[in-house]
Amino acid sequence: MIENKKILAVCPARGGSKGIPLKNLMPFLGVPLVARVGHLISEISMIDRAIVSTDHLEIAEVARQSGLEAPFFRPENLSGDQISDAQVLIHALNEMERIDKVQYDIV
Repeated sequence: MIENKKILAVCPARGGSKGIPLKNLMPFLGVPLVARVGHLISEISMIDRAIVSTDHLEIAEVARQSGLEAPFFRPENLSGDQISDAQVLIHALNEMERIDKVQYDIV
């Protein structure tokens, strides 16, 4: 929390990729990309809730193992390569406010 503002961290990590299939599971210096995000976020004490927005079961599991939560799966209509980060973040914010019954101030 920063100045009484609730913070939601969202890691967008879809399974499909035209360039590198399942790139979010690819290791970088021995650690999957999505896990690196989880490890980094766990070091930021101001974050109230940290989640992954994904459409892929294995990405969700690796994210969970690294400290991110995966409370929902991203719908197919938000998983294409033409979808913007804004659309994904708005969906994640709406889902988390519904699930947590709280209003987040910063995403």
